Amino acid sequence: MSTKLLIATLCLFLSGCFTNDPNKVVVEDRSFNKENAVSSFEVEDARTIIEPTEPVKVGTAKAKTVKKLAKQKSSWFIPVDAEILKKYSPDDQHLGITFATEPGQEVRAIRDGTVVYSGSKMKSYGKMIIIKHAFGFYSSYTQNQLLRTREGDHVEKGQVIALTGKNPFYFEMKKYSDPINPLKYLK
Repeated sequence: MSTKLLIATLCLFLSGCFTNDPNKVVVEDRSFNKENAVSSFEVEDARTIIEPTEPVKVGTAKAKTVKKLAKQKSSWFIPVDAEILKKYSPDDQHLGITFATEPGQEVRAIRDGTVVYSGSKMKSYGKMIIIKHAFGFYSSYTQNQLLRTREGDHVEKGQVIALTGKNPFYFEMKKYSDPINPLKYLK
């Protein structure tokens, strides 16, 4: 009798491992933060491609924009449109990327996330924003003249969150509390 009960329990348990839709995946974020929040989201199809709603002629500016958007769909968003002055170098104590920006350039969120800091308490960084992303990633955007988000705001990938200041824009990424090379993700 106990063997049948064990087999029935095991079959019931294993039936939860199968799904009706092979293209649907559930991703769960169990980041260690002050709220110990657990969130999850569904990925409908890993092969999603951006398709234009109207025909696009090859070689036009619109075709280039569509191609650029399709590339952005599958990668992290670059925070500013500027040349890199200095790359990530732990040996030189440069734990981020410095960009050659002009005052007033748009700063964009690299991924969806929640703003955990928005302010200017650390004077050497100027006005700064820190965003918490899924899977323990954090991004910080410094040397801004105008902040367009506040703590607690949810931001989406590509959303304008600030405008650059007169100093070169500085960007860092961390995985939990460890600095990481942003260029591995921003390609």
